[in-house]
Amino acid sequence: MARVEPLTPQDMPDFKGVIGAIGRDHGYVPNSFLTLGRHPALLDAMGKCADALWYDDRLPQPLRRLTGFAFSLFSGAMYSAAHLAFGAEQLGLAREKLLSVHDYETAPFYSDGERAVLRLCRHAARMPGEVTDADMRDMERHFDDGTILLIVGLIAWHAFLNRWNDTMATRLEDKPRRYAQDNLQPVGWTLGKHG
Repeated sequence: MARVEPLTPQDMPDFKGVIGAIGRDHGYVPNSFLTLGRHPALLDAMGKCADALWYDDRLPQPLRRLTGFAFSLFSGAMYSAAHLAFGAEQLGLAREKLLSVHDYETAPFYSDGERAVLRLCRHAARMPGEVTDADMRDMERHFDDGTILLIVGLIAWHAFLNRWNDTMATRLEDKPRRYAQDNLQPVGWTLGKHG
């Protein structure tokens, strides 16, 4: 059960356009944003981060999804992992990349650049963080500085959302919940507190 009840879209008239766009983009409105709406300035700030990070076309949508999914799953953040996996295939991320994420070093589905991103996600997800200079040099072999900043920014943005949703025990919406229950259990996904 959610520790703080989300608002409804009708409770947030100042965010009607944003909530409508999120609903069209996702096919539902995430409860995380409806809970963030209880602090309008915070929701506004998160929206600006999303615009700066999530919608920057320098990073292809499949790699954005893979980055967020892997970091969230490696962090144990099941709400966000389900969100990022849901709809990922329609956006070009092959299911085998989701299901092989723990074997990224040896699975044949990943490019060397994707392996560098997944290694960065794995090391960034640990507490304390384990990202090394070697990890960053590997990223530099595959991406320019601007793209690396986007990837690290996505990791940091998802870190906030992961902590937010775990702390709030945000209820996972039906569509991503069904997808995760049907597809993600082999990678260790569980509903946990988000039911």
